[in-house]
Amino acid sequence: TMNRDRLLTDAKARALALAEHYRPPEFEAMRLPGATARVAMDMAIKSFRLAGKATAHDEVVALALAGVLSGGDTDITEALSEEEMLALERDAFLPLVKTTQTLDRLEHMLETGKPLRN
Repeated sequence: TMNRDRLLTDAKARALALAEHYRPPEFEAMRLPGATARVAMDMAIKSFRLAGKATAHDEVVALALAGVLSGGDTDITEALSEEEMLALERDAFLPLVKTTQTLDRLEHMLETGKPLRN
């Protein structure tokens, strides 16, 4: 319904009805490029930093993300499972969350809803 008084109630009822039989899709193994893509992303990240478009911590975060997106030490001929992808994410995230800069960013986002460029 487009009745403003019923919109939220109807949307909630529809979401609950859809969720009743929902099953997440099966994870499909991923083939990621590995070191070649990592090197290309590293170069791009460093050029952003040198051009002043990224802060020092932006670079740290982006390099960690590049490691995940490239597949780490994988090769395009190898398929990565969901567990391997989650391990890559975890191995990149845990060291980041131990830094004061990342914690400052998380706290600032939670308090203000805006990103902190530190």
